[in-house]
Amino acid sequence: MRPARVAIFASGTGSNAMALIAKAQELSKEKIEIAFILSDKPAAPVLEKAKNAGVRTYLVEKKADRKAHEAEVLSLLHEYHVDWIFLAGYMRLLSADFIQRFRQWHEGAEQIVNIHPSLLPAYPGVDSIARAFSDSVKESGVTLHLVDEGMDTGRILVQEIVCRSQDSTLPAWTQQFHEVEHRLYSQFLENVALGRQPTVYFKETP
Repeated sequence: MRPARVAIFASGTGSNAMALIAKAQELSKEKIEIAFILSDKPAAPVLEKAKNAGVRTYLVEKKADRKAHEAEVLSLLHEYHVDWIFLAGYMRLLSADFIQRFRQWHEGAEQIVNIHPSLLPAYPGVDSIARAFSDSVKESGVTLHLVDEGMDTGRILVQEIVCRSQDSTLPAWTQQFHEVEHRLYSQFLENVALGRQPTVYFKETP
C-alpha cells in the first residue's frame, strides 16, 4: 500500500507547516508523503521555507472568482491523488462545493483538518490568542478539528488547555500556543502515517 499523501495549505510564516514537514521527514517515506505546500499569497514566507526543506510548493493566488480559484486547487489535489489536506494558517474558507468534491474522492470520508489556537467553540476566526488575552481569560487552548464549510465549526478531534500565568505577556503566551500546536499536529500526522488514524485513499470518481 502506498503512503498517505498530504497537502499542506498555508498563508503565512509556516511554523505549523514546517513542524509537519519535519515530522514527515522523520518518518519513513513508505508511510507518509508531503505532496506539496500550497499558498494563496506570493509573499508568504512558508513558500521559501518549504523549498529550502526540499518540499514541492505551489502558489495559487486569490482570485475574484472563488470557483476558478478552487478549481485550480482541486486540479492540483487531483493530479497528486492527495488523501489528506492539513490547513496550517490558511486564511481562506473552503466552500461547501470544494469540501464535497474532495470527500467524493475518498468515499465520503472527512480528511481535511485544521489546527486552531482556542478551545473551540470559543474564539473562532482570526486573532484568537490576542482576543483571549484581551479578555484576561485564565486559560484558552488549542483545537485540532475536521473542516466543514463553517468558520472553525467542524468536528473536534483533540483539545489541549493552555494556561496563562498572571504575569504572562502576549508574545510569551503566543509561544506556548505554538508549541502545543506543533506537537498536536505532528502527532496527528504520525497517527496518519502509522495507520492509527485511518486513511481512505484517493479514488477517481466519474
